[in-house]
Amino acid sequence: MGEHKRGCGMNAKTPCDKTIDMFGGAAPLAVSTDPVTGNITEYHSIEDFTTGCIDERNLKVKPESYIYSKLPDYNCEECTVLPYVNPEQLSEIVGYAIKGIAKKYDTDQTPHKEIDSKKISFSIGKAGLIASNTNNKYMSYVLGTDNIDLFVKLAKAGEAVVLHKDIDAAYQIINNGMPETIFKMLVGEKPPANNADLFIQADEDLKNLSPNLIKKFFFDKKQQIIKSIESNLIAQPQVEEKPADRKAEKLDNWQAPISLRNDTLIQSKPYPIDELPEVVRNAILATAEYVQAPVAMAAQCVLASISFLAQGKVNAPKETNREGMPASLFFLTEGGSGGRKSSCQKLVELPIREHERQQYDEYKKSLEDWNARSKTIESKEFAQWALDNPRPTDPTSIFSDITIETLTKFYIKGIVKNASLSSDEAGQFFDGHTMKGDTAKSALGAFTKLFDDGYCQRNRASSDDNGMAYDVRLTFNLLGQRAVLAGALNDPTLRGQGFLPRFILTAPESIAGQRTHTIEFRQKLKNSHKDPRLTKFWNRCRDILKDELPVLLNESGEVPYFPVMQLSGEAELLELEFYNECEILQGSGKQFEFMQPFASRANELARRLGAVLAYFENKSEIDSEIMQAACAVIRHSLSEWFRYSDIEIADESDSEKLIKYLLTKCKKEKTNRLQRTVAMKGAPLQIRKAKEFDPCLNELIEFNYVRLVTINRSTYIELNPALLK
Repeated sequence: MGEHKRGCGMNAKTPCDKTIDMFGGAAPLAVSTDPVTGNITEYHSIEDFTTGCIDERNLKVKPESYIYSKLPDYNCEECTVLPYVNPEQLSEIVGYAIKGIAKKYDTDQTPHKEIDSKKISFSIGKAGLIASNTNNKYMSYVLGTDNIDLFVKLAKAGEAVVLHKDIDAAYQIINNGMPETIFKMLVGEKPPANNADLFIQADEDLKNLSPNLIKKFFFDKKQQIIKSIESNLIAQPQVEEKPADRKAEKLDNWQAPISLRNDTLIQSKPYPIDELPEVVRNAILATAEYVQAPVAMAAQCVLASISFLAQGKVNAPKETNREGMPASLFFLTEGGSGGRKSSCQKLVELPIREHERQQYDEYKKSLEDWNARSKTIESKEFAQWALDNPRPTDPTSIFSDITIETLTKFYIKGIVKNASLSSDEAGQFFDGHTMKGDTAKSALGAFTKLFDDGYCQRNRASSDDNGMAYDVRLTFNLLGQRAVLAGALNDPTLRGQGFLPRFILTAPESIAGQRTHTIEFRQKLKNSHKDPRLTKFWNRCRDILKDELPVLLNESGEVPYFPVMQLSGEAELLELEFYNECEILQGSGKQFEFMQPFASRANELARRLGAVLAYFENKSEIDSEIMQAACAVIRHSLSEWFRYSDIEIADESDSEKLIKYLLTKCKKEKTNRLQRTVAMKGAPLQIRKAKEFDPCLNELIEFNYVRLVTINRSTYIELNPALLK
């Protein structure tokens, strides 16, 4: 059941009944009554309470939340939140502990004046274990801690973490409550009595790490711990194993092999909407809810709309050019037919479409007047009259199907300055005539020039449409099916020339089959246009369309054609961290080694996204919060490119060659193990020495392909039975 809202006058003599028939008389988990409007919001499930009142990213109560039943006219905004999870199912949130200062305001004064505050501590829902992010299905490790301050810091950084006053008990909880495939670690100030090899000391370096670097810190620690454990195991004397022991061993002790290819190390993660500004985030959630589309798809549509609005107003900062660069962005979303991108776009772009319709109506009227007047002009005077009175031009700027040749002509003739190409048929774009054969390179060059410089040129021997256009802008928002996009996304020309690396990609899983309707949902749909999450977003769009946002001045106090949305000091440090992060990961053997065209453009895309978000938020510069949000979205895009486009690794790794040899040898000899010395002598030539052989063997052990056993004082390499099926 969802949340329920209804109005109740502030001066009503009879109180509103806080239970309603459609919920079968059940009392809500929480009720919030707005002291100004009297509107009552009832939450009948922990999920809806979370959406409406909890800022999960920052572990805070959201603004305007009057949710403490003992003080219903006190605002609990900014109170600290600790999630409770089901002890039997750590991924299930069952309640919240809420602590902090609730404040009461005199709403008759403008602005509202604080008149009282009280310290509060209460809970919503059921009690349970305190944990955060343990419902992330893509986590590779989980942390246990006994330090509440550390818990809050790690939770805010997106880490899966469980809190217990006894750190040894915390380990038992995560060990029993998480799958074997998820690595467990402990972190705190005092070591545990047991499992000290899994403990990480919480020193000052960790406490001072930014959220962006915390995940890398624990990923590196995880690898160090694994290697340390394996080294200790290999170094320990092997115990002679009796035949009876071998027969008794169970096959289910093996875990599934993990691919040795890098693309499995980065898994798809949810679109980072929690990082985005509140108005933008709420518009995304409302769109996804009403359209019943994946959140990532709604997010791309919202951000593409913001890009279209902002690209004609500001430039993004560029290190080497004080005039900046275009803030335009290209978006690409994988989705099947019926994925509802069109519906998302129609809802999100309502004010933009209204504005275009109004301009088009004015254009038609002007054209009618022009045609009528032109008929009254004598033939010999028409040429001069037409020069003095140009024919009105079509103001359409959002296109679903247009070639680069036509678009270039529009730019050069001044018909369009600020355009958006939005289509549900990305396959038609990538497989169309323009993107095939000899015309492909020319078209790609034109698109990339538009993206990079806001410039286009046309030079045809027999054309009247030749010329150049400066300061023009283009936003892409394309959707395509996986089967249709696969060829294009793996096209070396599209990747290598830098066209696809300019796109922000997401490939959400389909939610088809989950989009059922209820009577309550149908009723809610009828009032979707009144949802404040959407109206606030639409009103901001209208302000931009009317040019009602403040004008940004340059250093000389002038109004430049495209003012540059500069980075704040803190934002510049975040962007610097992000740049270095992406650069390091392009190194040999690193995550983005074979994705350099994508990773090397990441910080530019983050600057552009930061600029359009900052402008939309009516900020005078890109602050740290905006920059962090932009970096999070581009990280998501990089991981999606890495996962989705099946980028081929140039050469087979030595570890892959070794497991192929071991598998072939075992099948030939009809066995599941080989003596280690025999395996090393017969291994591929370049890894026949221990210095090269051992790292490959250790990697195969780590990724569940093999393990070492001792039989009659000899060490054998035993294969995972799953490989021999």
